[in-house]
Amino acid sequence: MRKPSLQQLGIVILIFLMIGLALWRYNSIPKPILPYDGRTHELTLETTGFSSEAPHGKQVSVSLHGVRGVLYYAGQQDFEPGELLAGAFRITVEYRSGNHFKATTSFEIIQEGSVSRLKNKPVVWANAIKTRIANLYSGDTAALLTGILTGDRRGFSDPLTEDLFSTGMTHVAAVSGLHVSILAGFITLVIRSRRRSFFISLPLVFLYVAITGFTPSAVRAGIMIALFTVAPLLGREYQSLRALTTAFLILLVINPYAVFEPALQLSFSATLGLVLFASKWQTAFHKRFSALPKRVARFIASSLAATFAALVFSLPFAAYWFGGVSLLAPLSNLLLLWLINIIFIGGALSLMIPFLAPAAGIAVWSFRAVIGLLGKLPYTVLYTEQPYLLAWLLYAYVLFVILVLTKRWKAPALCALSGLIICLSLTVWHNGRFSLEIAVLDVGQGQCVVVRSGGQTAVIDCGGSGNAGRVAGRFLQSRGVRKIDHLLLTHYDADHINGVPTLSETIRIDRTLGPDLEAIPDELSVQTVTEVLTFTVGQAELMVIPSLWYGDDNARCLSFLVTLDGYSFLVTGDLGHPSERWFLRWSGLSAADVIIAGHHGSAGSTSAEWLDALNPQAAVISSGVNSFGHPSPDTLGRLLERDIAVYRTDRRGHVIIRR
Repeated sequence: MRKPSLQQLGIVILIFLMIGLALWRYNSIPKPILPYDGRTHELTLETTGFSSEAPHGKQVSVSLHGVRGVLYYAGQQDFEPGELLAGAFRITVEYRSGNHFKATTSFEIIQEGSVSRLKNKPVVWANAIKTRIANLYSGDTAALLTGILTGDRRGFSDPLTEDLFSTGMTHVAAVSGLHVSILAGFITLVIRSRRRSFFISLPLVFLYVAITGFTPSAVRAGIMIALFTVAPLLGREYQSLRALTTAFLILLVINPYAVFEPALQLSFSATLGLVLFASKWQTAFHKRFSALPKRVARFIASSLAATFAALVFSLPFAAYWFGGVSLLAPLSNLLLLWLINIIFIGGALSLMIPFLAPAAGIAVWSFRAVIGLLGKLPYTVLYTEQPYLLAWLLYAYVLFVILVLTKRWKAPALCALSGLIICLSLTVWHNGRFSLEIAVLDVGQGQCVVVRSGGQTAVIDCGGSGNAGRVAGRFLQSRGVRKIDHLLLTHYDADHINGVPTLSETIRIDRTLGPDLEAIPDELSVQTVTEVLTFTVGQAELMVIPSLWYGDDNARCLSFLVTLDGYSFLVTGDLGHPSERWFLRWSGLSAADVIIAGHHGSAGSTSAEWLDALNPQAAVISSGVNSFGHPSPDTLGRLLERDIAVYRTDRRGHVIIRR
């Protein structure tokens, strides 16, 4: 047996040392801020970024004792990197997206001064790039170009986000190895010497990685490109797998917490697939397309090989983090990936040479138009909640293992295609085999109910603390729904309607019904209901019942009763006890099999009189993290006293009822 060489032993020792250093840093990084966890202190924070909009106010990146975090605050103050902010801040230690804590305050923030630091310069330059893009472009073109050049996707419209997700092209708007490779390749192409380009490409690549915020995927690509460039200068052979391992260990030492981020997991898993399979599969694909012109065959072979190789290990991570994976990814990459080179280089050059902006804008518009068309195709995303398609994904992995072991691809490929057709057929059958499906979606602190029957769809409310429109859109798309026949609104509070704009941009809505209140938002085109209205949704009957009780808007919500073959489901929005009492006397309703607890389980709704009169078998509570105490212990107590089954979206996720 051959003994390991000193070099091999040295490499093993170095690996263990780096892992040990990463473990030490894992414990040491948050130590300076642990004494502040969970309490409010008078502190001075240093800003490391620019202020931006947050769900409830504004946010800005900060540091405390050298530890990165994010400050959430109310008001209109805007801060820039290097400012010193004093105030009473509540610190919560938690790791999320590169930040180790969040700070909040309800007190005045005092700017005590500022400091100039070199590490803040990339943030300033990145902001200048975004401002320049905003001056040259507009709409989705500006947002998409900002995402491709800087990785900042905060300006993405919901339709753009959904189309990127549906077509498997989200990765082009998250700075990764693709973008860094395009930059390095363009520099080498211009200089025409790999040796001379070393002195220009490495500093520019490092600068670009810094401007994009040192994301794990960009750092990984930068390290691998640096090793690729340096290797021949040192007389060493470049090995992709070794370079990938080196990049992973360096990243672990820099930020061991990054291993829990989807960016790192997706980047390294995709790159591992490329390293192990892309070259072999490109040769195999090239043989299959040898009848085509040489350049066309090479282009198709390289695109398909890269796409499938990148998906081998990244697919499970994508399914876990995003709730689904796109079946269109191979086609989308084949059609559009070459265009990203033009958009990236053309867009970057247009910032310095403005007359190039129209050409770059056309390239971005073309990309947007194609993903818009492809994104409208049904059943193109494998959602993790679709049992048959998820089963196919596992089946495809088994076939892949067989392909690798046997080196034969025809039988596994044929089985995979046949299995996909069968699973798609079963999914369509499964989604249509129930006479009635009612889904109370998990939208955080809010409400959204989907009613489907006989090929028709009604949605009751669409709002919440999460992105209710996106949640509802993806739920409906996973079932092949491309049209909402009826959007029904109980009332116009934000937690019941703030997802409607996103939903309407994703899926066509035929008509919208709502109560006759003064607070109808201008952006909603609502047909108001003042009398009882009854219509069918497929095989089910849906009754719209307006409240004539005097009081605030909550007391005048519309209620919706869905019935099918003696089964009934009741939604009453935020009706309180007085309105419930009036409803029972006026409507004469004496039973409901399932109810949505009023006002997200508030103590002022779902009264004892209400429950005794309707005698429901189950109650669904649609709520999320909130400061109102929903669901109230009083409401839960009333339900439990009557042995009514309770289903909560904040604990169970989507609650689905099928008949």
